Amino acid sequence: MKSYRFYIFFVLAFLGGCGHNSDPSSNKDSVESIKNQDPFEPFNRKMFEFNRVLDGLILEPFANVYRNSVHENAQRSISSFLYNLAEPVTLANDFLQAKKDRGFETFSRFMINTTFGLFGLFDVAEKLGLPRHQEDFGQTLGIWGVPSGPYLVLPLIGSSTPTSLVGRTADFYLSPYNYYMVHYKKRQYIYVRLGVETLVRRAQYADDIKNFRENSIDFYAAVRSFYLQNQKAQIQDTTDRESLAPGSDAFNLNDDDADILGEFK
Repeated sequence: MKSYRFYIFFVLAFLGGCGHNSDPSSNKDSVESIKNQDPFEPFNRKMFEFNRVLDGLILEPFANVYRNSVHENAQRSISSFLYNLAEPVTLANDFLQAKKDRGFETFSRFMINTTFGLFGLFDVAEKLGLPRHQEDFGQTLGIWGVPSGPYLVLPLIGSSTPTSLVGRTADFYLSPYNYYMVHYKKRQYIYVRLGVETLVRRAQYADDIKNFRENSIDFYAAVRSFYLQNQKAQIQDTTDRESLAPGSDAFNLNDDDADILGEFK
């Protein structure tokens, strides 16, 4: 669940991994749970394939050019700048989730990086012991007890649920950047930002996406499993984004997950 961004489906599956579960009863429960969470699987698989093809034709080639032609330090500064733009949304959701300490931490990060970090081009706050974290309204709704609803894959947006879609919309209006651009009739800069964010993230996680895809028995099932488990973990605050590395036990798929859903390739 992110703030309103123009992300392709795979952005939601950057850091997942595949594994095995030897407990048959656990596999059976997992398969049944997936059936309940993904009632629109035929439609979702078609949209998943559409997004995958679109990525291969358009986004991946541009991301590779960006990755190979822009200096690493410049890429790091661009990512930091974009992240800083999203800090006010995280700040709002920190307080909506009654996380006052994290809210003050986010506020401090934003002020430090905006001033001493040249509008976020340099993450000075992290060097001062204020690490990044991200909250969004979809997560806020989950913490408030709102059910996530069924798993959905939508064109261009990718993996989502009804709750996460509402959350993206709310985060869009929580963003001072978006409010400013809409108020002064400069909507084109919103789309520029979304496009740059998509490109930067695709380039940043290119290797992880490739490994994730190649090591998945069923790419669609792997993405779905990662997304749903990551969504649950975010709401429970049991893990942070850095723990979601390839092969992480928290996001393993079992054999029956792949068998029941069929081969993707």
